[in-house]
Amino acid sequence: MSLATQPGNLRRQRHRTQAGLERPCKMEPGWPLPLTLLLSICTIDPAIGDVVIEGIPDTVVLEDSLTPGTTVANFTGNCTDSSDPPAVNLKTTSPTTSFFNQPNFVPPDIYEVSLSPSAALDARRVNQYVLTFSASCPSDTPVEVKLFIRVIAADRLECGSGPEYIGEKPVGVSEDVGPGEFIYQIVLKREGRGNLTFSIENASLPFTITGDGRVLAPAMGFSREQAGKTFSMVIVVTDSGGRSCRRTLAVKVLPVYQKQVNFTESSLAISVSENTIPLQPIVRVNASGENVLYRIISSLPTRHFTIGPDTGIIRNTYDLNLRRYPDLTETLLTVEAYNMLHPTDKATITVNITVKRQNLQGPLCTPAVIVTEIPETTPIGTPLPSPSCNDVESGSDRLHYEIMEGSQSPPYSFQMRHSELQVNTTLDCDSEAMASLNFQYQATILVTDDGSPPQNTTVQVLVTVSRVNEYDPECSRQFFSVPENAAFGYFIGSINGTDRDYPFNNIIYSILGSEDSVFYIGRHSGELYVLGPLDYEKQKSYHLVIHLRDFDNGVNPESSKTSLCNITINVQDINDEPPVCNPPFYQSFILSTSTMCVTNLQCTEKNERSELAYRIVGGNTNGRFRMNGNCMLHNTFSYDRSGIFDPLTFELLVEVTDGGSTPRFSSTATVLVYVTPWTKTVPTTTTTTTTVPKEPITLHRTLRYWAPDPWFVVVLTLTGALLLSALGLLFWRLCWRKAPGETSQPLLQNKDKGVERNYVTTEEPSKEKGKDSTEPLSLQRQFDGRAQDPVTGQYYLFDSSTGARRWV
Repeated sequence: MSLATQPGNLRRQRHRTQAGLERPCKMEPGWPLPLTLLLSICTIDPAIGDVVIEGIPDTVVLEDSLTPGTTVANFTGNCTDSSDPPAVNLKTTSPTTSFFNQPNFVPPDIYEVSLSPSAALDARRVNQYVLTFSASCPSDTPVEVKLFIRVIAADRLECGSGPEYIGEKPVGVSEDVGPGEFIYQIVLKREGRGNLTFSIENASLPFTITGDGRVLAPAMGFSREQAGKTFSMVIVVTDSGGRSCRRTLAVKVLPVYQKQVNFTESSLAISVSENTIPLQPIVRVNASGENVLYRIISSLPTRHFTIGPDTGIIRNTYDLNLRRYPDLTETLLTVEAYNMLHPTDKATITVNITVKRQNLQGPLCTPAVIVTEIPETTPIGTPLPSPSCNDVESGSDRLHYEIMEGSQSPPYSFQMRHSELQVNTTLDCDSEAMASLNFQYQATILVTDDGSPPQNTTVQVLVTVSRVNEYDPECSRQFFSVPENAAFGYFIGSINGTDRDYPFNNIIYSILGSEDSVFYIGRHSGELYVLGPLDYEKQKSYHLVIHLRDFDNGVNPESSKTSLCNITINVQDINDEPPVCNPPFYQSFILSTSTMCVTNLQCTEKNERSELAYRIVGGNTNGRFRMNGNCMLHNTFSYDRSGIFDPLTFELLVEVTDGGSTPRFSSTATVLVYVTPWTKTVPTTTTTTTTVPKEPITLHRTLRYWAPDPWFVVVLTLTGALLLSALGLLFWRLCWRKAPGETSQPLLQNKDKGVERNYVTTEEPSKEKGKDSTEPLSLQRQFDGRAQDPVTGQYYLFDSSTGARRWV
């Protein structure tokens, strides 16, 4: 039985404790050493108060339609030995849930239990909860009370969970579903009361719904146009009490494949000449439908013809020569078209191909290939070597000469005048395109007779054009800048010389009068570099004359051309001195609440056009300082011993950088800041705050303690016992001759299982033979405090480091 139900025991325990303190135990001198080490223990039990919890109902009945924040139950709590209210906490919930808040204390003694913001009661899932509360007074052992909550289903109408918006997760229905067939059943989460009425909100939709919530297909079925469409509807459910709920439903009509491949004609007839070369399109068949492919399915071998699977174009695979293949006079092909995704969807067509005999012998020309070379300066109209042609059937007088369209490279370079080949345009070798062709012009002469059908012969023409150096190199006036501290080999810039003769810009550069020049130029690159030292004070600019000469621009190596180019090089005055701070070391004493500049850095730069930039690069602990120009400011300091505690002394390193031309120089200054913590008194103002209920936050705190191994405790205990025995024997030997009497007794403090007890050291008489005298026990202790016992009112001395006490 707990102490809260036994107040008589508590009072009797207190009475015994007070009597023991009024009459401390005594220990007479002259006792043996083992008895000297025994202590008489007198204890004082702390007062244990009672917790009184009233008003908790046996069972609370709740509907599962209650909203968060609804009060579940109220009860009162008091402490019998204290005016403070007991601490009441929700310890456990069975089954585990977060639907209930911690008890809210309402003065003077009421505790309120309510539903949490996450509460979502559902009697079909959980119909009973058991809440266990823990209540305790400041000096009492916690007690537990239970609250039983029964959840009942609310009488309401609620549609089942479904898509959050129209079009999500539609119900798929085949296009060929029968008229009026069942496609979907509405399922309610709560059916309410009485009879239910189902209706579709949009009456224009072709769907119908029955009295038991079944959605049916249209009475006439789905049309071909409706295939692939998604219908969105809202179904309204109403009970006899007038309550209603809505459910969104999307129905997607899944298309059903139908045969579509078809030819508009059943057969085709086509004639083709005997001289048709291989892979020429003869005829094209076309079938309607999707994903259509074509193939020849004739029973007879058809190796002379083929069909494009995706285009339906029929081509000949060989030269149609009736002398070699007499059976090609008439060929009957059966072509099948089919859907590649649905091979059973197919159609056929018959194609009749007739090959007609033709004149196959063309003119004979010599030479078959014309090869010649001319310079690029050849004028337009100059005749070139031409072919000599003759036709066996019609002779040479009835031949037609022309250059095949698209055969010239570059186009329109040559022309035909009767049977003579002439230059038609300026021949230019100064282009990358001609260089890629190795400066070779090409053309094809087409010679055609007047037979039926006309036959022709081609003659290839290859004309190599030799290069001629025509243009002088060119260069525009340029200006460069170079810093006066540029070292040997410093790159200044490039001379942009150009030459329009191929190969382009093939130029050799040199500086006229370069014997005393402080610059030099790359022979082939045209890049300028520094050769000697520069001094802005002696000479601010240099004027150079660059000589340009082209080379390897023609067949004749002695036909090179030259030109001159003027350039100007300006010498730049540079920044070569770092900023100087005077003094380089600053010291400042500030208050933590100061808003003034900590210090102003006095730094100068010899270059008047540059601006100095200041930046803290070291010692800025927690980022408490910043620079505003040369003024150092500080941010808010933190001297919270339980949180961030900034140092009181800051040694800051400030980098000062000039803003002149590159290169930039910098120097540093040291600032030593001593901060004195200071607070400002703020007048007290009365503000009204609104307490917003929040979810409880659980904080975990880890307490570290020392837990030695058991063998170490045993060794330490034995060592302490031996040491105390030796000290007791020494004190007894020194003090046994003194007169008997009571001495001041020390109080030793010990803790056992959380209950504090006071031990009073006593002296007991020694029973050694021949000795009747007693000696007081002398304790060599240092006491550093004085206090009054709360029970007896007697004063005593105590040692704060060891916990030892002694009555005064």
